[in-house]
Amino acid sequence: MRIWQAHTGPTRCLAISPDGQWIASGGDDQLIGLWGRDGSRLRWLTGHTDWIRSVAFGPTHERLASASWDDTVRVWHPGANRVLAFLDRHVGGAWSVAYAPDGSQLLTGAGDGTVRLGFMADIERQHPIHRIHHGPVSTVDFSPDGQLMATGSHDRCVRLFTSLGKPLLLLRPHSDWVRAVRFSPDGRYLASGSDDGLVVVSELPSGTPVLRLVGHQAPVTGVAFVPGGEQVVSVGWDGTARLWCLQSGRLLAAHAWQRGRLLSLAVAPDGMTAAAGAADGAIVVWDLDL
Repeated sequence: MRIWQAHTGPTRCLAISPDGQWIASGGDDQLIGLWGRDGSRLRWLTGHTDWIRSVAFGPTHERLASASWDDTVRVWHPGANRVLAFLDRHVGGAWSVAYAPDGSQLLTGAGDGTVRLGFMADIERQHPIHRIHHGPVSTVDFSPDGQLMATGSHDRCVRLFTSLGKPLLLLRPHSDWVRAVRFSPDGRYLASGSDDGLVVVSELPSGTPVLRLVGHQAPVTGVAFVPGGEQVVSVGWDGTARLWCLQSGRLLAAHAWQRGRLLSLAVAPDGMTAAAGAADGAIVVWDLDL
């Protein structure tokens, strides 16, 4: 386990590069940090003027997108500390961002419930998807094959779309705000985390809930499947990180590091480690092997 102080305020979001060598973090201090796996700081990316709410790497570590409550999304070349694209059409803050697996599209969610989709070749012509949420879009994700998109919102709903923005399913697996959605590596399941304290795993394409993982005593802020697809990780405001068996729903491990609320989660591509961002500004990296 490794813990280091990353931000002067809460660490709101995390992403791990596809090669597993970099961790990107965003905080209330308006900074994006780039870190080595050992906690060494590589550089700061500066320019946002409000909280950083979401960060996402593209298919290589040469592209990083960030969403901020300053109403903008920025696309960076992080190694060169250079902004490649600047998107300023979000209303109510830019809350969430995700790349398509091949890097060709960028999906963003805003505080006014709007979801926008753009092709990276012409990203500044990003278009809204007209089927919107009735609350901030706090989380977005692409399926591994890039054919589906999922969104979660404070309106307690999860929506699924095609990669062209056609609505497919409206799911209501939770009784409170949805803060996290993630596809499984094989695309068969979608996990969601909510302020109701539950992690719900729904089967696709039907959207039928097949697991309700009960254990968190506060809002669940991050969910992720471990590569291999047999386990689910979650973190929450109760300060715990939990590892679950996907087949049985059994809790395999739980950790508490006394860092206050855990606000963000990322799992390394090799499935060996995970990282959590904490309310005290720390990043915690721990081993997932049992």
